[in-house]
Parts: sequence; C-alpha cells; structure tokens
Amino acid sequence: MIKRGARANGLARRGGALGSRAGRWGWRFAWRNAASAAARAAAAGAIAIAVNACAPQASPFDPRSFDRSARESSLELQQSRPKPALPTTLQATSIERPIFGTVDANTPIARLTLREVIQRAAANNKEARVAGYEPSIEETREIEAEARFDPAFFLNGSYETSRILAPQGGNAADPFDPREFRTLSGQAGIRQLLPTGAQAEWSYRLQRIQGRGQPNTQIPFQQYYLGEMLLRITQPLLRDFGTDVNRARISLSRNNRRVSLLEFRRTLEEQLFNTEQTYWQLVQAEMEVRIQQDLLDRSIDTYRILESRFVNGLDVSRVQVSQASSFVESQRAVLLLARRRVFDLSDQLKRLMDDDTFPVSGPVVILPGDTPLVEQIEFDLSDSIDTALDNRPELGQQISRIRNAEITEDVGRNNLLPQLNFTGSLSLQGAGLNPGQALKDQRQWEDISSSVALEFEVPIGNRAARAIYRRVQLQRLQAITQYKNLIDQVQQEVKTSVREVGYAWDIIVQRRQARFAAADSLLAIQQRAEAGEALTPTFVQLQLDAQERLARAQADEAAAISDYNVAISRLERAKGTSLRYNNVVLEEEPVPGTR
Repeated sequence: MIKRGARANGLARRGGALGSRAGRWGWRFAWRNAASAAARAAAAGAIAIAVNACAPQASPFDPRSFDRSARESSLELQQSRPKPALPTTLQATSIERPIFGTVDANTPIARLTLREVIQRAAANNKEARVAGYEPSIEETREIEAEARFDPAFFLNGSYETSRILAPQGGNAADPFDPREFRTLSGQAGIRQLLPTGAQAEWSYRLQRIQGRGQPNTQIPFQQYYLGEMLLRITQPLLRDFGTDVNRARISLSRNNRRVSLLEFRRTLEEQLFNTEQTYWQLVQAEMEVRIQQDLLDRSIDTYRILESRFVNGLDVSRVQVSQASSFVESQRAVLLLARRRVFDLSDQLKRLMDDDTFPVSGPVVILPGDTPLVEQIEFDLSDSIDTALDNRPELGQQISRIRNAEITEDVGRNNLLPQLNFTGSLSLQGAGLNPGQALKDQRQWEDISSSVALEFEVPIGNRAARAIYRRVQLQRLQAITQYKNLIDQVQQEVKTSVREVGYAWDIIVQRRQARFAAADSLLAIQQRAEAGEALTPTFVQLQLDAQERLARAQADEAAAISDYNVAISRLERAKGTSLRYNNVVLEEEPVPGTR
C-alpha cells in the first residue's frame, strides 16, 4: 500500500526534462487571489510549454498547404493482407495457428512510454495551442487599455478672415465702419489623459494677424505676430475622478488575461487526461488481443483433437466437431475486433499527440511501452479537497470574474455622482512685427493670462446611472453565487474521484480472484479430459465455455487495471494538479524574431 505522499514524490512516472523554469505566464500570479499552493506547483516541472501565441506577420492562408502532409502520408497506407471472399457454403475450419500478433508483421510500429506520449501531447496538442492564443489576445487588450494614458502630439493650422463692427470716431458718414482681420495660425502641442481623470494639454501657437489700416493711408493692411504658450487642465471632481475609476479598464483587461490563461491551463489538463486515458485503454486493448489470441489457440487445439477423433471413428460425432468449429470461427471474429480497437486507439493517441513524426493518416501504429500501475494508493479525502480548492483553474477564473464585478461596481457607484469639472488655464503671450520679436517679447513674462472655471451637470432623475449600478450589483452577487456553486461541484468531483480510485482497486482484487477461479475451473475440465472422460456434446460445450470464461475473466481484469490507472489520473485532474502530476511547466514562448 502506498500513501499519497509517496505517490507524489517517489512514483511520479512523468520524469524527464526539457526545462524547469516557469515563465512570466506561470501559475503563480494567477493564484494570488485563490491560494499559493498552485504557485509552488510550478516548481515541480520538467517540460517547458510554449503558450504565448503572439504571432509574427502571417503568410496568406492556404488550406491546401495544411492538408498536404495528411494527403501524402495517407498514400503510404497499404492493405496489410488480402481480403477473403464471402463464403456461400460451409467450409473446412483451418487448424493453422494464426500468427497475427497485435498488428500484422509488415506494419511499422512505435512503442512509446507514457512520459514520451505526455511530452508530445503537452508540446503539440492543437486544442491546447488554440486556447494558448487567448492570453496573448487579452494582453493586447490590456495594452490597448493602458494606451489611453499615452501622451498624444497634435499639430494644426488655420486661416481666418473676420470683420468686426466697432465705433469709428473719424468717419461721420459711417460711425460703425467695419474692421477686417486676416489671421494665419499654427499650433503644436501635447495632450494627455492622466490617471486621475484629468485632461492636460500644453501647446504653443503662433499667429500672423493682418488688420486693415486707417483710411487715406498708403498701407492698406498692417500685420503683426502673436505668440502664445498655453497650459490647460480639466480635472473632474466628482464623476470620473480617481485612479481606480480611470484605470478600471486596465484592471479588467488584466483579470480577463488571467481568466484566459487559466482557461488555457484547464484545456491543457483536459487534453493530458484524455491522452493518458487513451494510453491506458490502448494498454488494455493490446492485452485483450493477446487474451483472444490465447483463447483462439486453445480453441484450435480442442477442435484439432475432436476432428482427429472423429476422422478415426472414435467417440466423437459430427455435433462436437461442429460445436468446436463454430467456436473457433467466432473467436477469430472477436480477435479481429480486438485488433481493430488497437488501431482505432492508436489513431486517437496520434491525434492527441499531434506530432508531425506520427501523422494520424500515417502507417505507423503507436503501441504502449509502459505497464500499468498495480499497487494500492490511498488518498486522504480532506487533503484532496483542500488541494482542489487551492488549484482548480475554474475557481481561479471565477475569483477573477468576481474581482471584475467589484471593479465594475465601483465604477457604477462613481457614475451616480454629478458631473463637476474644474478647468484652469495659464497662457503666456508675446507680440512683435516678426516671429523673433514676438518670441523675445514673450520671454519678458509680462503678458500672462489665466482663467479658472467650474462646470456642473446632473441628469434629472439620473435613472440611467442608477440602472447601471443596480445591474452591476446583481452581476457581482451572481458571480459570488456561481463561485459557491463551483466549490460544491469541485467537492463532489473530488469525492467521487477518491471513491472511484478505492472501488477500482477493490474491483481489481475481485477480478483477479475471478480469473484464478476460471483458470482452476478450466484446469479441472482438462484433467477430466486427460483422465479419459467421454467427449460428449455437453462436455465439449462445457470445455469451450470454460475457455471463454477464462478469457473473459482475463479481459475483465485488464479492464479493471486500466480503469484504476485512469481513475488516479481523473483524481489528479479533479484536484487541479494534473500538470504537476505530469511534471509540466507553463512557459511563455518568445515571439519569433525577437531573439
């Protein structure tokens, strides 16, 4: 009997090393709000997984380039043996011992250990790689939210002609003789949104102003230059005030990125579990082929004895021979079904590994290179539940969603306030007949203007803001309730998985006892036949049934052993420790061309 700790430290069969450091996408930051246990799990790794799906400039999509390798590898498949014709009459039963093996002799095979299979699946599985794009996509949204606070440079120019009516004392005929001005201006500056919600702007403007001269003068227009340096700031004092409100989008994007990373991890754990489950099913399928092969050999031996005695005119009739012949042909069909299952599971395992070395449509058959674990392991239920509550990615995702709801609720509460903005500006001017004189005059710091203003606005009733705030409150309560529901689901899954491991071991014990009993029963019948008991139809059927019962008991034991190993893997997935169990570490992949 092995305790849980010994299993974790001494029986981890996923050793191997491609790397051990946890990248900046490791589990650690994702679990600061849930627990610290998953952060420690990242240190137990060996296989470095590339999860950053930041893509360089992509080439045009060509579907033919993606399926070309599959088409080419499928051409390598050949029929392993000629297909027999459908019989129309009773044919003689062949007494040749078929040397089928698990696969045909000319079929290329590759025996892989579970560690190799897990390594290939973790590095290449496309289901996980598709999910690995989401963290990078969310990272771009986070950068987009942060970019709202980047300063912006602006440059503009304008030309304006204006006529101003003003009293003119020198013209009695038209005391309101209009004055005409032509203004050519250019302005450049920087404006920026500050984390407090303020809009800050610094700019410099240079204007060339032409005014119409006095009547009866030689100069119809007079011109001068006006330079102005302006600093303006608009700061909300109630609504939209504060760094928490204005940086809410950044916090939401950051939490969404954590959710997507945990979703990638959950997908990877699911694919690794499916891979291990398929591996143990393949182990079981190969054992069943051997069991059915042995049963067929024993059936052929029985048939050969009966046929020889019938031909020699001894105590065997045509009935017994036909019974044995029917049984032999039926077992040949069962053996073919068992071999077909090996091929099906091999293809399924190749699809989960997604390794170009073993394309799904290729001729290579994957066979297991490891034997299943047949040792009792005890798991403490309380410790398993605690581990699951610390490590399950669904709980970490829901915590991030609750944090998002809290941020949104704070923004909604701020949105209830009226709009009160403070605006202040400070300008320094200078004038001259040319730009140089205007700049020189500006450096005298004599023509300084300033202004302050308050703007107040409140919607009558404020119904929209109240409805939004009520909605975000309900969404937060909904997220908290969902978290409680997830806790119940996690506890149920862990409890069910622990129970499954215990019962799976008990079933192995019973199946082995059944196999021993079936073997003893067949041995007793064989001893009766060797002692000279008459081979009556009843006795022959009894012997054939005993052979089948033994094969069925052996197959049931193989299935129980496979289920036991799958149950252990399912429990690790229920605890959220599949990656640590398989020694897998998440690491961010550098963008191609950056190193």
